[in-house]
Amino acid sequence: MRDGRWTAIGGRVWPFFVALAAAFAPSADAGPAVDVSRTLIGYNNVGHFVNIIQPVFVTNVGDAPLNISSISLGGTNPTDFRLGGTCAAPIVLAASGGRCRIDITSDADLSGGNLRIATLTIVSDASPSAPIVSISASIDDGITGPFVKPAYIDFPAQTVGTSAATQILTFTNILSATFSFPEPVFVRGDSTDFTASTNCGLLTPDASCTFTIGFVPTAAGPRSTELEIDFYPADSPMTKRFRRYSITGVGGVAGPIQPTQVVEYYNATLDHYFISWVKAEQDNLDAGKTPTKWNRTGKVFNTYTMPQSSTSPVCRYYIPPGKGDSHFFGRGTDECNATGQKNPTFVLEDPAFMNMILPMAGVCPARTTNIYRVFSNRPDANHRYMTDKTVRDQMVAKGWVAEGDGPDLVVMCAP
Repeated sequence: MRDGRWTAIGGRVWPFFVALAAAFAPSADAGPAVDVSRTLIGYNNVGHFVNIIQPVFVTNVGDAPLNISSISLGGTNPTDFRLGGTCAAPIVLAASGGRCRIDITSDADLSGGNLRIATLTIVSDASPSAPIVSISASIDDGITGPFVKPAYIDFPAQTVGTSAATQILTFTNILSATFSFPEPVFVRGDSTDFTASTNCGLLTPDASCTFTIGFVPTAAGPRSTELEIDFYPADSPMTKRFRRYSITGVGGVAGPIQPTQVVEYYNATLDHYFISWVKAEQDNLDAGKTPTKWNRTGKVFNTYTMPQSSTSPVCRYYIPPGKGDSHFFGRGTDECNATGQKNPTFVLEDPAFMNMILPMAGVCPARTTNIYRVFSNRPDANHRYMTDKTVRDQMVAKGWVAEGDGPDLVVMCAP
């Protein structure tokens, strides 16, 4: 969200626990089948720090028990790493969801700047066999950066299309240097199933900051990615360092998708309105983490965060400074495409930010709610979306322009 000069991170920011063995329904194989959460592990800039854990989650996604006979380290420098966790071979993982964790710990002393390389091999009765996991540890100049707890994030089974309770990574700067942090990103794997927001900016010695991680599985079964957090020493702003952390979860049985509430905010300084269903954005606005203050208006309506048979994707464009420093939500593919073609400087933040029902000739289906839209009709373009026609008419009386279809000028319909 860029109104007020800050941006939602991690691309699309997505908005309970059930028994694991029966929590999801993956595509069953004829026999055991193995899934590993990652195949590349890097310990960047580890220096003299040891006991740095990187996990690999192993899941049986087949329809028969998975027998793991051995788990071993090999390659060039296997003795610089050690294994732990809950996968103590030999071990049997139950069909359709049995799961265990391999903790790989770096014991390498890289003060001399050497590279350490190893491999992780999992031997089981699955066909095809588990992929080899490549492991490396390296150092640049001995600056190890902030210390993080916990070492990884793992979400329990979560119904497909619903939001899990968020989890927190805490950074503590145990060094004498100050570090700056740009926005984090997810790399590889099921990156769009996870979100990240942060209060980190400049991290001074002995200070801490946090990254809040969210999870909305888009499919059943094991889901995984890596969170890359870049940081720069304040005295060397062009020298990039980074850490990657294992982020995993499990998609549960896909059930009926429940609507999510969209919350409206107003910024009196800008005289702008903004709407969002994304909790991370709401948390930042509610906490006042923007240059100018946004307040909830008390107005809400429902949306779907996942496509439904009756819905149309609603895109979100950012209108850059000079034209509004605001957002526009296009109702459907046609309006979204036309908006982009007509306004090439607009930034398409998400082609399907939410999913709504479209009216027919301005009339919404039964058991849905009319959504009205007004345009500020000013150089600093802004739009407001609402369910109350009286409020819409009050905005028009102030000089805003009503937009929509049919006799009541309806733009879309809320579940």
